Amino acid sequence: MLPDMPRRGLLRAFGLAPLALAAPALAQSGYPSRPVRVLIGSAPGGATDITARILAEAMGAAFPRGFAIENRTGAGGNLAAETAARAPADGYTLLFNDAAMMAINPVLFRNVPFDPANDFTAIAHVAEFPFVIVVRPEVPARNLTELAAWAKTQADPILFASPNTGSQHHLGMEIIAQRLGFRVTHVGFRGGGPATTAILGGQMPLGSIGMPPLVPHLREGKLRALAVSTGTRSPQLPDVPTIAEAGVPGLSLAVWYGVVGPRGTPPEVVRYVSEALAAALAKPEVQQKLGSQGLTARYMPPAEFDAFMAEERTSWGTAARAANVTIE
Repeated sequence: MLPDMPRRGLLRAFGLAPLALAAPALAQSGYPSRPVRVLIGSAPGGATDITARILAEAMGAAFPRGFAIENRTGAGGNLAAETAARAPADGYTLLFNDAAMMAINPVLFRNVPFDPANDFTAIAHVAEFPFVIVVRPEVPARNLTELAAWAKTQADPILFASPNTGSQHHLGMEIIAQRLGFRVTHVGFRGGGPATTAILGGQMPLGSIGMPPLVPHLREGKLRALAVSTGTRSPQLPDVPTIAEAGVPGLSLAVWYGVVGPRGTPPEVVRYVSEALAAALAKPEVQQKLGSQGLTARYMPPAEFDAFMAEERTSWGTAARAANVTIE
């Protein structure tokens, strides 16, 4: 646990001063008395996994028993979300979630075994980042317009990799292809790490992947970045244009991460975990670690995050329906 005065200062900076004394009181009542399981819907080595592990390490003082990070892959993150939704609402199972689980999958998948609006308790929004459209070096394209021109000369749709079926990365690439009038065929992997490996291995020429697993390969020239998905350029890739600059005006697509618990998680547990996340995200070393991976720390407390997820269900749900992609 952080010393009382510095901790209060950090929480005040994040708009949480009224809650500053809740976590110590709760700790005295026994939580957390054992390791907390954190479910992740993608494989080790991707952006989700990297972010969760950075935060878990930074929260060590508030969680002396530690975390058991479980990468439960499959069905675009639905397996992890279903497991979390069905877990006891006692604070010992948390889900590292994103827009795919909470907004896109319910539209894309015919059968989703959970209700994103009613089966979870919002705890905190923690970070956001762009995904990157990348190609192998032999692809004759340096922006999205050139990619579309090349793709239109090919007899078959262009294979592209993403971290998960139904992810923002997947849907974002489908939207780009529709806007620019070329054909793609999606191949989903169980995380950004495996998707990056597939492109490096020549299994497919194109990818839509979060920044963390890509950065070393982009720097070494093994892959070429055509665009970042956000409305502004990334400090980590300042020479890479945004989607709008690269050929799709008006389009901006950010990936975000948050933490939720099963519906009915006690309010005092929600406050404790949320405050611990706020304190971790306020640490300069955490911001530096996240920034080096292309992520921006962005904390939202429970009520704000809950409202944000409701907005995301509307906006991404609309985009998913417009893309006309359905997954069995």
